[in-house]
Amino acid sequence: MSVPRKVKAVVIDLIRYRDNITLYRFKPEFGVKFKPGQFLHLALDEYDPSYNWPESRVFSIANAPGKEFIDILISPKGSFTNRIINEISVGRQVWLKLPFGTFNFHDSSGKDVILIAGGTGISPFISFLEYLIEGKNGYRSINLFYGVREQDLIIFEENLEIYQQKIKNFKYRLFCENINNESVLLLEPGILPVRELVNQTISFTDPVYFLSGPKPMIESFEKELNEKSIPPTKIFYDKWE
Repeated sequence: MSVPRKVKAVVIDLIRYRDNITLYRFKPEFGVKFKPGQFLHLALDEYDPSYNWPESRVFSIANAPGKEFIDILISPKGSFTNRIINEISVGRQVWLKLPFGTFNFHDSSGKDVILIAGGTGISPFISFLEYLIEGKNGYRSINLFYGVREQDLIIFEENLEIYQQKIKNFKYRLFCENINNESVLLLEPGILPVRELVNQTISFTDPVYFLSGPKPMIESFEKELNEKSIPPTKIFYDKWE
């Protein structure tokens, strides 16, 4: 496991989505190591090593390791994330501390990997899928189930078809509560159907579950998986409020 490092970084790009959900791309002053699924701390104020680390928040990394940049996806939920949205622009300097977390896929080789994402919970899975697209694939299958409230909140829309073409044994289903126009992707109406998806996947040869998204979504899937006697050692989650 890599030791967390504190690194100065500059914003080199950003993409705004609906409701001020924003994808930020940072260029750190030196390379940092992490595993797909891990997260970082983002601080806006200057870090002085002679003092404590400044106020920060945690965000999943949304790109594959080994790049010259780091991507994160931010949905404004409180005062600090709103401050990020209002203050950060291209050229702004920030501080990052990384990597952290055990929500990664290194023990899932040879298994059927089930990825369940709600909203911006897609972030750690993008890191994993970008890693796989580079050929680092030793999994029986990879299955993504991704749910969003609104059609224009689908993040990384163009990426999903690329992953399906280039990642062996990768499939996805995309659920949207409010479909209002045509999409290049096949959208299924409604929320993520918890019982249906669990019943569909527990019959796989060796399923292991990764859950990332809002707390109510995580709890619904955990409850259903527990009722189906899926052992806790096969359920991993990245839960946020």
